[in-house]
Amino acid sequence: MGSMIRRIQQDARMAQLVEYNGCFETAGQVAADPSCGIVEQTRQVLGSIDELLSEIGRTKSDLTRVQVWLADIQYFDELNVEYERWLEGFEKPVRACVESRLAGPDYLIEVQVFGQAR
Repeated sequence: MGSMIRRIQQDARMAQLVEYNGCFETAGQVAADPSCGIVEQTRQVLGSIDELLSEIGRTKSDLTRVQVWLADIQYFDELNVEYERWLEGFEKPVRACVESRLAGPDYLIEVQVFGQAR
């Protein structure tokens, strides 16, 4: 018997979240308004992740892994302030954070999360 795959917010290119075999993963999330700085972009990205988790009835405690790409590693400390505030009171996932050129010059951060149902 095949496993069910559920795709959330799917368009011609991709889904924003895929749920399968009790696991889930998001596409890389970027700011809806990339004209602002790293703090606001980080808040927008983490807010998008919250919305996706809510759509499948999961919380941040269900996260197993977070991958972060920064356009410039100089944003590391500012990212961490927002990230730690976002995860306050939740179980912590593993995380990787690297510097990378992103899809456009205005994007300062991209985040992808992975998780599993409890």
